[in-house]
Amino acid sequence: MNYQQHLGGLTARTFLREHWQTTPLLIHSAINTRDWSLTLNDLIELSQDKRCSARVVIRDGAQYHVSYGPITRRALTKLPKKNWTLLVQGVNYAHDGVAKLLGLFSFIPFARLDDVMVSYASPGGTVGPHYDSYDVFLLQGAGVRQWQVGRPRSLDLMPNQEIRILKSFVPDGTCQVRTGDMLYIPPKFSHHGVAIEPCLTYSIGFHSPSYDHIKSEFLHYLDQEIELPGLFTDPKRRETTTPGLIPSDLLQSIEQKISKISWSPMDILKFTGEFLTQVNNNNLVNVKKMESKTRFLSQLKNRSYQINANIKFLYREGLGFIAGEAFPIPRSEQAMFKSFANLREIEGKNIKSTSFFAQTLFKWEVLGYVKKITKRN
Repeated sequence: MNYQQHLGGLTARTFLREHWQTTPLLIHSAINTRDWSLTLNDLIELSQDKRCSARVVIRDGAQYHVSYGPITRRALTKLPKKNWTLLVQGVNYAHDGVAKLLGLFSFIPFARLDDVMVSYASPGGTVGPHYDSYDVFLLQGAGVRQWQVGRPRSLDLMPNQEIRILKSFVPDGTCQVRTGDMLYIPPKFSHHGVAIEPCLTYSIGFHSPSYDHIKSEFLHYLDQEIELPGLFTDPKRRETTTPGLIPSDLLQSIEQKISKISWSPMDILKFTGEFLTQVNNNNLVNVKKMESKTRFLSQLKNRSYQINANIKFLYREGLGFIAGEAFPIPRSEQAMFKSFANLREIEGKNIKSTSFFAQTLFKWEVLGYVKKITKRN
C-alpha cells in the first residue's frame, strides 16, 4: 500500500524514522471522509453498542466532570450548549467504515494496534491538557478543532479531578484542523484540543502495555503452565527449642523446588502471542444462525472472508495466535495463514475445502472471529 498521501507525502519508512515516538506531525487533507464519516446520531447509537464504551466530559471552569455509560438523545438535551464532549471507545469494533481506517496504518504491526475512539465535542468541548502513554493519530472529522502541543515537561497532574489533567501545560505550537486533517502525537507529548465549533475527532491509538502489567500476566501464565508436584515431608524431624524459627530444611526444600521453575524462548513467544491477542468477551460477535459444516465447505469457493475488527490474529515461528489462544500451523499451510493475518481478508477460491485452513476457518466463523464478506469481482 502507498501510505504517502495520508502521511503528508512521507513514505512509511521516512515517517517512522523521523517522527514515530519522537516528533509530532500535522498533515493537512490526510484522509478522505468517504467511508468513516459519522454524525452525532451515529455516535449516540454506537455508545449503546455493547462492543463500545462511552463517557461524557463536561468542563465547568477549571473542573471536569465525567459520567459513564451509553448516552441517549434525551440525555443530550439536558447537557449545556457548550463545553461538553461525548467519547466512544472501540468504534472500529462496531462500525465497518471506521474499522477500514486501521488498514491505512498497516505499516505498523497489528500487535501494536489498540482501537479507534471517536469523540463529538460541542463548542468549547475539551478533555483538558493531558498526555498519553501511547502513540495516537488524531483524525479530524466534521467541524474545526484547535490543538496545542508541547514537548514532555512535568507530567504532574491536577489533584481532585475525575480525569487526568496536567497541572502545568506549556504549548510549543498551536494549529487548527479541519475535516480530513490529521495530527500525530508521540507518547508523553502534552496536547490540548478545544472544539471551535461542533466537531468529531477520530483517535487511532497504538497499545503500549506496561512491563509491570506484562510481568503480572506472565507470572499468571507460568502458574497455568508449570506444576510443582509433591508435598514437603520431614520424616527425620528432631525436637526444637525454637519453634518460631523457620526450619532450614523447609527453606532449602522450597528453594530447590522454586529454582526448577524456568522458561524457554518458545514459552515467551507463546505467552506474548496469547497476551497480545486477548479479546474482551463483550466484543465477540454473536452468530445468530450458523450453517452446517458440510454446507460451509461446499460454498467455500463462492465467498470471501474477513477477520472481525475486534479480533487480532498474529503469527510467528509456526504458531498462530487468535483471541488469546495459540495453535500450531502446518508447514504446508503457513503461507496461507500468514497472508490471512497480514491482509485480514481471503478469497474462498484460494482455499481447498479439505485443508486445515478450511476447517479452522469454519471453527472461527462459529466462534465469531471471522465473517463472510461480499465477493469482489
